[in-house]
Parts: sequence; structure tokens; C-alpha cells
Amino acid sequence: MSHMTETVHGGLDPSELAELGIDPAGVLDFSANINPLGPPPGVRQALESVDVAAYPDRRCGALTGALAHGIGVGPERVLVGNGSTELIHLLARAYGGRGVRAVVFAPAFGEYAAAIGIAGGGVVQVEAYEADGFCWDVHRGLEAIAREQPALVFIGVPNNPTGVSMGQADVQKLAEATRGVGLLVLDEAYRAFAESPLDSRPLLATDHVVLLRSMTKDYALPGLRLGYMVAAADVVERTRRLQPPWSVNGMAQAAGLAALQDEGHLAKAREEVRRGKTYLMGELEALGLTPLPSDANFVTVKVGDGSEVRTRLLAKGMAVRDCASFGMPAYVRIAVRRESDCRGLIAALAQVVAGG
Repeated sequence: MSHMTETVHGGLDPSELAELGIDPAGVLDFSANINPLGPPPGVRQALESVDVAAYPDRRCGALTGALAHGIGVGPERVLVGNGSTELIHLLARAYGGRGVRAVVFAPAFGEYAAAIGIAGGGVVQVEAYEADGFCWDVHRGLEAIAREQPALVFIGVPNNPTGVSMGQADVQKLAEATRGVGLLVLDEAYRAFAESPLDSRPLLATDHVVLLRSMTKDYALPGLRLGYMVAAADVVERTRRLQPPWSVNGMAQAAGLAALQDEGHLAKAREEVRRGKTYLMGELEALGLTPLPSDANFVTVKVGDGSEVRTRLLAKGMAVRDCASFGMPAYVRIAVRRESDCRGLIAALAQVVAGG
């Protein structure tokens, strides 16, 4: 990917809606994969207590400490960022550079390749194919790592946009293959909603595995941007040195602390996702469509012309993510919202499928 290419993301685009004459307030957003319950109730109160006339803690000390305690590592092994996307770009700058190679397990979140390109490096993709249910051949991945000797290897677990999770044994093989070569970056942005999450804690015993996690996704905070990475202390320090001061604002830090204190919120959200996903999978199949099995809080489904279906659904007040930028133009990705919202989407999609 050229570093001049703008990466496509989910979420409502106010300028697009304005051009189409659509009121954003009348659109249900199924294009961004965030907690369907919204932020925990305590977040709003925490935001109101923030002194916006004071500089935020540039080290995010309280939030870093709380995250580290919850994971069971020292605070020197956690770096909080302005969304996990900032951390992807910082890692690319810290470990990438001109002529440096990275391996990306694709189809994948576009920021991996974008970040490597901006840093001046090159990307080699290990593709997963439709015929294999978008499951990767780990042996091809191991061959790519041995051949390219990459400084960075990126893989989503569960993966965006396919919802596939690589198995524990295969992830372990990748970790062993990258030892002494580069960093294995496991993007766990959707881990909180996985049916069978990877047990990534044992991998932290090594010094070359990085876990990326998204509080934006977990707690529905996209307007604040909040993510973190867990890695060896020297990896954290090398990455932190490139982070601008006050990167994570005071409201984001306060929201993160409040969210962590609400231990039941994620459990309730997982139940909501389970119900909504079961409903969506069944109804999509009833419409004659074939959704991919998903271990995340979204469902990706083949619809023919993804861009056309997205446009027609948007006209009906339903925003989904077409997957053309992932190299999957026949697919759309649907975030799991509350079941009542999902019913509205299915009704609109039924009209689109029928040609209405």
C-alpha cells in the first residue's frame, strides 16, 4: 500500500452523509465494531469531573497501573495510546524504516500496511483465501517469516474483517518463528467479544510478543480514542520515546479508569453480542446469504456487490462497512448491535436483496 493512500475505516462519515442529504441522527451505525451497550454508566460522571484547564498526565500513570494490575504485569510493560492505531504507527516507526520488511496476515486492518509504508518499509502479505474460509495456512506464514526476516509481524486475533481467530498452537508456532527475528504483534482489539479468546498471557514470557488491545472497542469510546499495548519493558520504552507528549487526553484517561471499575459491563455486552450475532447469522442465512463464522462482535457476509449494497442500505438509514478496501469487494461487514437494532437492519437488507 502506498503511504499516500488514505486508509478506509468504519464509522459514519459526516461529509458523505451531508452530500447525500442524510441526517446522521437517523442512521443506525453497523459499520463500527464497538460495545453495543455503549460506555459504562460511570464514564459520563468521570468525564464531568475532569479539569480541562489542567494538562493530562503524560505518562497515564493511574490508568497504566490499573491495566497492569488487571493483566498481572508490571506497569513498565504497558503503554497507553491514543487508540491502538497510534500504537501501530509508533511500532512501525520504532522498528520499521526504509527497506525494513513487515509481514501482515491478510485480509487485515488497513493501518498495519499504512503505518509500515509511512515509516518507509515494505509489506509482504500472507493471504487467507475464501475457499479456505479465510483461515490462514500457518506453514505459508512460517515460510514468509523465514524468507523475509521481518522486523514486525501483524496478525489480528480475532481478525478484522473476517472474524477468524488463529488457533493457540499456530500462534505459538508464529511466536517461535519470530524469536530472534522481530516482533510478533497480536492485535487483540476484539478479544473481549471472542467466544474462545486466545490465551495470550503465556506469550508475554517472551520479549518479542506485543499485545494490542482497544478500550475504544471494549467500552464504546471511539470519540475519545483509547488503546494500550503490553510488551517487554524495552519494547515499551523504545516505542514510548516516539509518542508525542500528552498524546492521551485527560478525558480519555478518566474514562478508561471509570470503565475498568465497572466489572460487569463487558460481561453484559458479551451476552448482548451473543444474542445479536445468533439472530443475525440465522436471518442472513434465511435471506439466502452465507455469513462467515465469526469469533468477534461483527459478521461478514457475501452479498455480491458490497459497495452497492452499502449505498442502498445507507439510503434506508443503515450503515454497514463494505469490504472492498480489504480486497473483499463482494462482502460487507456488519457490527453486532442490540437485537432490536439488528431486526431493523435485516428488514432493510431483505428489501435490498429483493431489489427494493
